Amino acid sequence: MKGFLAIALLLSATASQAQELDRRPDAPKTNDLTVPATPYPLVQKLLYPNTLIPDGMVWVPRGEWWHAEELNSCAWCGKPMTFKQAAFDKKMSLMFLVETALTVADIESGQSCLKTGRCKEGNPLLGRGSRPMQYAIRLTTVGVMWINSAWARKGNSRLHVGGLKLWYIAPIVMHAEAVVGIVSGVRH
Repeated sequence: MKGFLAIALLLSATASQAQELDRRPDAPKTNDLTVPATPYPLVQKLLYPNTLIPDGMVWVPRGEWWHAEELNSCAWCGKPMTFKQAAFDKKMSLMFLVETALTVADIESGQSCLKTGRCKEGNPLLGRGSRPMQYAIRLTTVGVMWINSAWARKGNSRLHVGGLKLWYIAPIVMHAEAVVGIVSGVRH
């Protein structure tokens, strides 16, 4: 009987899978036991420019409290940067320059169809769909979306508050909308 229990215990131990547990934000980043634990709290009620935070972490609001989270570990844990860095880096600039080109192509591809009366503008905000009205409304929308995405992405580098990592979702939706308009304009 003891042999049977030993074999059953051995089989259950080998069959169970090790699970990856989430790392605690206050856990040291090394396995060296001589490294002291973090000497300052990782949860704060208020933040100040001199509030200490470990390297590789950012402050994230959770209700009324600010929690220190590892960089890129959550939706609002992006790298803090200035507004200028967030708006004009390569990724953001390329994303919105492509959006501007797609918007112009969408407007121009539908103009011949609108002039001949074979189709009509489906967006009620653009009214009859005149070219100046479309440029004024749609390019302003692209500009406002660029500013909003940069604001959400920047965070606050002075306070080490993380920015939005998923900033690219709204521009991709705008890309899809413009591509549908281009396809529709070319088809007619």
